[in-house]
Amino acid sequence: MQRWIVLGALVLSLLGGGLMFGYWKHHQSRPDRQWVPIPFNPESTEAQRDKSVEELRKALLTETVLTGIVRDCGIESKWKLASEQAAVEEIKRRIIIEKGETVIKGIPTATLNIGFKGNVGEQPQLRMLAERVIADVQRLIAPSAPPAPTPASASTTPKS
Repeated sequence: MQRWIVLGALVLSLLGGGLMFGYWKHHQSRPDRQWVPIPFNPESTEAQRDKSVEELRKALLTETVLTGIVRDCGIESKWKLASEQAAVEEIKRRIIIEKGETVIKGIPTATLNIGFKGNVGEQPQLRMLAERVIADVQRLIAPSAPPAPTPASASTTPKS
């Protein structure tokens, strides 16, 4: 009798462990998106925002940029893809470049969302890819932005 109780407890604990593993595995395969919102100029029109999205899409979806992202993030080995070209195609399929909206300091703000789609189990890689593509976006946008003044060049005369 006592053996049957121990055996029953063992079976129930194995079923409970299997249930928890199944739930975890199911959760890991749920869809996920990781992106970085970049606010648009509040004075820009809808047409200007659409144009910005399309220009940035054309600039980022080049073989050179995508290959750099794949190499820097090591996606070919992390996602166990056959070749670098297969990784580039996978990144191109998963990239997000879209208009969106977010709340910044309590104010709804139009944003440009740049990131990647995947599943919950790939969240660290998706975050790394989003951060890496933002570096390219900053490089593309920086030439059009005015240079920030440096403290040394701000004033060369001493105040009296």
